[in-house]
Amino acid sequence: MGKPGGALRRTLVTGAVLLLVGLGVQGIPKLASPAHAGSITLCSGFSDCRSKGYSTGGYESAWGSMYWRMYAGRNCTNYVAYKLIKTGLPNARPWSGEGNATNWGVALSRLTNRTPTVGSVAWWHSSHPSASRFGHVAIVEKVGADTITISESNYGSDISWRRIGKDSVNYPTGFIHINDKGTPSTKRLSVTKRPTVEGTAQVGKAVTVNTGSWSPNPNKIRYQWIVNKKPIPGATNKTFRIPGHLAGKQIAAVLTGTRRDYSGAKTMSQILPPIEQGTFKVLAQPKISGTQKVGSTVSVGGADYEPSAKIGEVRWYADKTLIARSKSRFLKVPATASGKRIGAVVVGVQEGYRPKQSYAFASTLVGGGKAPQQPAEPPSGGELSQTAAGFVKGGTRLGGLMQVDPGSFSEAVDLSYQWTREGTPISGATTEKYRPTEADVSHRLSVTVVARSSSGETLSKTYGPSGRVRVKPTVKVTATGGSREAEVAVKVTAPGYLPTGTVKITTNGGRTVTKSLSGGAAGVTFVKLPAGEYAVTAAYSGDEVAYWASGGDFTTVR
Repeated sequence: MGKPGGALRRTLVTGAVLLLVGLGVQGIPKLASPAHAGSITLCSGFSDCRSKGYSTGGYESAWGSMYWRMYAGRNCTNYVAYKLIKTGLPNARPWSGEGNATNWGVALSRLTNRTPTVGSVAWWHSSHPSASRFGHVAIVEKVGADTITISESNYGSDISWRRIGKDSVNYPTGFIHINDKGTPSTKRLSVTKRPTVEGTAQVGKAVTVNTGSWSPNPNKIRYQWIVNKKPIPGATNKTFRIPGHLAGKQIAAVLTGTRRDYSGAKTMSQILPPIEQGTFKVLAQPKISGTQKVGSTVSVGGADYEPSAKIGEVRWYADKTLIARSKSRFLKVPATASGKRIGAVVVGVQEGYRPKQSYAFASTLVGGGKAPQQPAEPPSGGELSQTAAGFVKGGTRLGGLMQVDPGSFSEAVDLSYQWTREGTPISGATTEKYRPTEADVSHRLSVTVVARSSSGETLSKTYGPSGRVRVKPTVKVTATGGSREAEVAVKVTAPGYLPTGTVKITTNGGRTVTKSLSGGAAGVTFVKLPAGEYAVTAAYSGDEVAYWASGGDFTTVR
């Protein structure tokens, strides 16, 4: 039978522990056997450790403060944070998230391995048999051939020192190298060959990234496909089947390699070209059913697509004349169809896929009579088409205004735009107007216009590439006069571009020399000049990107 009040005391202690854990900063070790099976306690308590020659690190006068936002007091996380700050680290937790000891090696996994070094953090995950569900951390003070010596503080206790054998059940889960000489950054994985992607960048197709080459080989590689620098949810395998919502976008694969005792490394495959729309395959053509007479209702159905599609539009024909278009499968036969054969074109659509037509013809004429032989092609008319060509106007120069006229189309459409630089989409350049930026200088630009009808049909037109985007350079002339000579330095600069070509340097005495630019610079020294004031000019010839420009300076020759 327990002592009177024992249950109450246990309840209060449990409540206190849960309160501290709720702060997310405690590491509370499991109560092991008195001898810490597989380890030897060298000292226990501030006084005992000092008397036996083991350092307390001054923690007896410091444990009342919080370090790395760990809860103040005698506990493992606050003690280890204090010791690391003493090595010169700032009093700021080097990760975001909870501070429980079990999370240290997870949050700092890139700095964690199985190699102990003096000053590293010995770390026990909560799954370790000798740690509580909150884990434990300590400081490695000494590394022997078969043992390590640690200093630690347990919840509610002063510090202690222990020696643990490498074969002991109490040996740590790992060692975190935050500010010690064994930081894993001294052993890094390196990528010797960038991974590449095989497959077609098209909706519905699968692409596969290879592993590339690493040195040394990683134990594990994680995969993440990205679009616009953001992870694609669930796309974490080597092979990725491209869904419809990625049509027109560009993707790549990011690989993260890990190896025990090495810091991890990341690499990225090439960025794939803009993803093309997928294509349908018609497995079965639809059929027209219903009574073929004026005023009756006929229907079309039974089309089978791979992959599956929904109806974007149905176009109804009487012989070759378009008589109706809608998303309905049903048609009330009009009087204008009398004596003619009803035909229907079903436009199958799905996000990211090119619309695909299937078609059907009635077997009899409206009002009676057998229809002629089934045509081999669907009736024409009603398809989305461009009725007037588009074009781009404006100059391809830095800061100039470029604008695309999309032309006109056979029906009302929604238009979207994408400007590209050497085939790569320019972020944010999605209207009919665009002003070239510094990043565009020397490159060729194009614009793709996509027209989309109400039925989902699309028509894409690309205009370009343009000539290279040109830029106006600046010519700076520095003339320095001396005794019967003048030294002239010319520098030609331009935003986003290093000009090439020649400059013609002239003095007001009629002396001229032409020099080729090297690194955008050229120079000359005029000698045997009479004393006096001189004006020096430099005329830059220009090249295929930089326009012609000139500059000048004045100097005095003695």
